Parts: sequence; C-alpha cells; structure tokens
Amino acid sequence: MKKTKSLLAQVFMILCLSQSYFIDAQTTSPLVQKLYNGGWPSKEEVQKNYDEFLENAAIQAYMLSLPALNVIGMRDGSEAAFGKGYNVLPVWKDRMNAKTIVPTPNCDVIYSMNYLNLKETGPLVINAPGGVIGMFTDFFQRTLTDVGAAGPDRNAGGLYLLVPPDYDGPVPGGYFTFRSNTYNVFLFFRTVLSAGPNGPDVTKAVQTAELTRIYPLGSREVDRPAMKFVNASPTRVNMMYPTDFTYWEKLKEFIDFEPVGCLDPLSRGVLASIGIVKGKPFKPNDHERKILTDAVEKAEKMIYALRLNSSGLPMNSYYNDRKYLNVWGGVDADWNTPSYLSYTTRAAYFQVAYSSAPAMVVNTVGAGSKYPNAMADSNGELLNGGNNYKLHLPPNIPAKLYWAVTAYNPIDGTMPETSQPFPSRNQFDKVKTNSDGSVDLYFGPSKPSAAPQENWIQTIPNRALLVAVRLYGTGMEFYDQTWKPDDLVKIK
Repeated sequence: MKKTKSLLAQVFMILCLSQSYFIDAQTTSPLVQKLYNGGWPSKEEVQKNYDEFLENAAIQAYMLSLPALNVIGMRDGSEAAFGKGYNVLPVWKDRMNAKTIVPTPNCDVIYSMNYLNLKETGPLVINAPGGVIGMFTDFFQRTLTDVGAAGPDRNAGGLYLLVPPDYDGPVPGGYFTFRSNTYNVFLFFRTVLSAGPNGPDVTKAVQTAELTRIYPLGSREVDRPAMKFVNASPTRVNMMYPTDFTYWEKLKEFIDFEPVGCLDPLSRGVLASIGIVKGKPFKPNDHERKILTDAVEKAEKMIYALRLNSSGLPMNSYYNDRKYLNVWGGVDADWNTPSYLSYTTRAAYFQVAYSSAPAMVVNTVGAGSKYPNAMADSNGELLNGGNNYKLHLPPNIPAKLYWAVTAYNPIDGTMPETSQPFPSRNQFDKVKTNSDGSVDLYFGPSKPSAAPQENWIQTIPNRALLVAVRLYGTGMEFYDQTWKPDDLVKIK
C-alpha cells in the first residue's frame, strides 16, 4: 500500500511539473526559455562565449584594417632599409626582383615609392615628371588621385599639392590639390621600360623617376634638402605586413597617430571591441593576447579561403569562359558597389596586393591598366609550380604601353625566387612570337622541351602558383572582350 502511494505521489509531481512547464512556456519570452533555463550561466560558460566573441571581433578588425597594415608594413620595411624623409625616394633602378618581399610587385617597370608624413611636414608639393604611371593614396589605401595619363596632368607631369586632413591655411593656385583623410600618404610612381638591343632598357625610366621633387609648401629652394634616389634593387628587404601580435601593436600606433575622422565610427567600434581606441591604453592580458594572436592566423586563412572558394567572392570572374579573376570584383577602386562596400573583396585584395586607383578599375582606353590573374588551369585545377603549363596570348595584344606576364606566390603575392632574375616575361624581352603575332609562354620548374628559352618562366616545385597578365595602356579590345588571354593549359 505504501509503495502504491509513493508511486502515485511521483506521478502527481511529474504532472505538476509538466503543467508548470506548460504554463511557463506560455508566459516566458523565447530567449529566457532558450538560455540557461532563465538562470545564470557558469563562469566557465561566460568565459568561453566571451573568448569566442573576442576572436570573431578580432577577425573582423583584421579584415577591416588590412589595407592600412599592408602599407604600414611597406613603409616600415622601406624606411628601415633605405632611410626616411620626404626627400628620400627609393627607386628600383635595376627593376624589382624577389629580394624585395612585397605583395604582387611589378618587375617590368621601374618603381619609386615614398611614405609621406603630412603631420610632420604640413602640406607637401610633389613635382611629378611627365610619363609617370602613379597615384597617391591615404594610408587606408583610398585613392587621392591618379598621376599620369589617367590623372589630371594627362601624362604631361605637374605640381601636386597634398594637404593634411586638418589643414585650414590658404591653398594657392597652380597645383593639382588633394586633401588626405590620413596624415600618412603613400606615393607610388612607375615609369615604363624601353626596348633595348638585347631586351628591356631601364635608362630612360630611371632618369624620369629621378626627376621627381618633393618639398614643403612655402619652402625656399635654398632650404630644401636634396632628393636622395637610393637604388633599392640590390637590397634584400621585407616590406610585408605583420603576421603575429605585432599586427595589433602597429594598428594601435596608427590609430593613435591619425585623426578620428579618418575612419568611420562603425569600424572604430569594431576596433574598440578588441581594446584598440585612440588615446587609450591597449593592454590585453596574456589570455587575450593569445586569442588576438590566433585570430591573425585564422583571419589569414579565412581570407585565403574567400579567394579560393567560388562562393566567397562571386563577382570576381573576368570572363564567362575563362578562369581569370578580377581582384576588384567589378566595383570601384575603393570596393564600393551601388549598395555596399565589399570589405571581403577588399581584404582579399590586400592580402595579395597593394595600391588601388581608378585607372586600374575603370575602362580608360589607352591609358588605364588591367591585371587579369589566374590560380587555376583550363581544367579548373589549381596551378602547381611542379607542373608545366602553356599560356597562349592571341595576336594584337591590346596594350599601348606594354604587356607582361608574371608568376607569384598566391598566398601573399610575393615573387618566387628562382635561378631567373625575374619571374616574368614582357614585350621587351625579345620573346619568340608565332607567325600570326601571338605569343606562347611556358611555366615549369625546368624548361619544357617545346619552350624557347626566352618564353619560359621558372616555377618552384610543390609551391602554389598565381599567374598575372598585365596590360598597360589597355585597348578597347580588352574591354569589349574581343581579345582574351587563353587559360593556362597543363602540358607534359
């Protein structure tokens, strides 16, 4: 009898609890029901969820800030090797080779680059020579202006005046004047090689680059320091962005240095969520420091996955029937679409490249430049430096100034270092052409038997491979897609 009463009591209790739960489900909000039965989470649960938030926030902060850290890495590497100052203009007088570790360098022009500090100098005048292909950007690599044929000087050269964001002084006439949103400004000039008797001739391009002059507005000629044109080509220099916790330390220095208005409030809020706020200490504890360090690696892998996954950057295809990619995703030079800013495409770009300007994006016939690049062959298989490939460029390549094809490491856009001086071929290289004017280029760790020596680009076995086609002074045939480079074909 006692057992029967006990069982009845248990059944009654279960019914009561069921009824209680039923009533609670009707009168309690969904989230209270969902989280911890309306109670407090454990300390361990709170810590786990906060750590996940911090890591996710850091990944977003990385993707938003990579354009700045990209150029900060370039500045720091350059100034450590060649010196700093507005009058110091490193020029890669023997062309840029794999000793310069930097994203997707162009070894088929002469580079000259400087990192101007308008907070230190005030407004600066840059006398740009005629014949320059260049740009000025702020340190989020947002374009201030093209320079050269696509810029206001229309290839004749001219005086550019760059003023800092807080400048309120007089702006004299006679200059192409631009205000930067950051105190730091990136000067990026290229001058084009000439055809020499045995290949490219750098003489005129270097002479043109060395006509550049930079000086503070209002300075007297007698007080201006002489320009220093350091030859950067022989020097092994690392100009890459950081890949460890230093990334956050350099970002904090930059945020403290630059004005609040250089970055939108939402992006600043993302940075603030990981402790980076202008004028406030950034002191993560050891546990947080590890999370932030791990987030750098995870962000790097995620961006790489975006670039390799067809669903990651769906606007990046150049053609319907080719494997070439458009790294701007068909939008403008600052990655704005009609309804949003594609920060994923922007992050993907700055993982593997630097500098952006309208001349690289808009259809400027005969003056702009285009860069279709491939990471897959004609069968859709990712390129491998251990394989041999053939690239056919149809006749009448639409490049008024010059064309070039270059091999890169696709992870970060650096050049593979091989026994060849440059991992590229261009129209000045005396490459062998076919009877119809087309060009066949070959890639492989050793020269394929069918390849002329002049048409072979050496690759590194078991290393991923990216191939970029460059067209400077791009013709209408490219924009109309009546001329297209063939896909790379794997050969034995």
